[in-house]
Amino acid sequence: MNPLVQGLFNKFKQSEELESLSDSDAFELFAASILLPDYLLSQAERTDFLLDPGAIGVDVVALEVNSQLVWDKTDASEICDGTNRLEVSLHLIQAKKSAGVSSSEILNFGDAALKILNNSVDSAFQRLVSVAGALSYIFENHAAKLKSPPAVALHFTTTAPRVAVEDSTVVDRVETVRGQISSLGFVGRVSVRVHGADDLHDLWTKKNVSNEVEIQLEKSVNLPKMQGVTQGIIGVVSVSELLRLVENDEGSLDERVFYDNVRGFQGTGNSVNKQIISTLASDDRNLLPVLNNGVTVVASSYFPKPGDAMSLSGYQIVNGGQTSHCAYLSKEHLGDNADSTYVPIRIVVTEDADIATKITQATNSQTEVKENDLVALNKFQKRLEDFYRIDTEGVSLTYERRSGQFFGREVTKTRLVSISDQMRALSAVFLDSPHVAARYPKQLYNEVGSRIFQDDHKLIPYVASAFAAYKLENAFRTVLEAFYKPARYHILMVYAYQALGHKAAPLKSAKVEEDSRKLIAALKRPDQVSYFRQAAAVVVEVAGGNLRSSDQLKRSQLTLDLLKKFNA
Repeated sequence: MNPLVQGLFNKFKQSEELESLSDSDAFELFAASILLPDYLLSQAERTDFLLDPGAIGVDVVALEVNSQLVWDKTDASEICDGTNRLEVSLHLIQAKKSAGVSSSEILNFGDAALKILNNSVDSAFQRLVSVAGALSYIFENHAAKLKSPPAVALHFTTTAPRVAVEDSTVVDRVETVRGQISSLGFVGRVSVRVHGADDLHDLWTKKNVSNEVEIQLEKSVNLPKMQGVTQGIIGVVSVSELLRLVENDEGSLDERVFYDNVRGFQGTGNSVNKQIISTLASDDRNLLPVLNNGVTVVASSYFPKPGDAMSLSGYQIVNGGQTSHCAYLSKEHLGDNADSTYVPIRIVVTEDADIATKITQATNSQTEVKENDLVALNKFQKRLEDFYRIDTEGVSLTYERRSGQFFGREVTKTRLVSISDQMRALSAVFLDSPHVAARYPKQLYNEVGSRIFQDDHKLIPYVASAFAAYKLENAFRTVLEAFYKPARYHILMVYAYQALGHKAAPLKSAKVEEDSRKLIAALKRPDQVSYFRQAAAVVVEVAGGNLRSSDQLKRSQLTLDLLKKFNA
């Protein structure tokens, strides 16, 4: 393997604790980690992206619906039923460690893509069947909601040198596959790319090096000195300069800069966004500085340039995501007018995470943001983050209170606990709701949001449940059979009952602290995999000798049957 790519691959395996995984499987996940958007990767464990053993032609599949990862029809139904507009993308990856490019394997990759799109996958490969079935479900039941036909992106990944990637036969095969998929008639934009060693390094760098940009403000005023703030600036910036903040080198939106923005893009159907786009398209665009609240940028460092120019690094757009997206969508229509259309901007340079959080909270409290969007910023979350940091129980986990807050830092990624991870683990271990834990984040919060993150809750059960989830995932990364993985949350619930011998105490009670420490002690026993296997056997037994489909695992009946077994 190319030595530079080998070094990056080794670093990836170490940070993701994947040393026990086969090199071929680990390389598939390495490719996924740099090719898939971070907002999708954050919604699942890395090993969840591995397909059924023996699947031919494709190694990783990710179906994206309105920026949410969809695994099956239930996921698709929950997302589609709650909206009138759908944006769908299918991401496919074939990853080879080889230093050459096989043109026949490119054609096989294309054939696998066609089978998924046509919902004709071999029934032996249930993961692929579920994803293909979810896409088919969207076509059959929600076609009228599609903003445009689904986009399809195929990434054939190798460690080959550039000359092999650009070989005329390879280019010809790529065009053949692109043509076959485009000719289906029911897909939209089709992208087929072959990535070699140089591409992998470039993609890795873009994902793992702090974002930097140089912009020119039209007018600006420096704010008075403030404690904890290196520099504060208020001004106006042209739309063309704003786009420099939000686009990557390829001219696409750089999702990294919206990590700390509490809301995703609300779509062009949103009334406010309609008005912004309408204003940008009209002669009233010159009034935008007084009609729009603008954007707020928080950066870790900056360097002033002559005039009103500056270089920013480690920056986030914490407010103004809707304005930024509307400007991006309007750039072609604006043309040269983008240079003379202005948006208000506020830039705060600080290395103090608490100040950055206060800015995010304050700027978003002035707009219509749902309370659960700001959950990462409440006092309980801050206390919980500090409790993880103190680590009184020696579990060595880190709480990621704000998505992307550890970007660019040397952390073991498998030991990061996001808010979604926390909700899922707590639901399974302490709330007897494993069937809810498997749902996508918005639905999960709707189900358990009122029962978690309360000021009077003890902190240790949150850590104990996350530790249980980490230990189980670690078991799956080593020797625990992948067959059990769809029922991971039911396994966690059963494990807790077996370790404690009773139903866990309420989260606000003093008794729950004792239960939590008992659970953590059990999780530190040697030969931990055997205990998880015992819990998994109970789940299989109660399920009737075989695990049910992922759709059934998201319903309450199996949970109720398991609770009866423990007289709970």
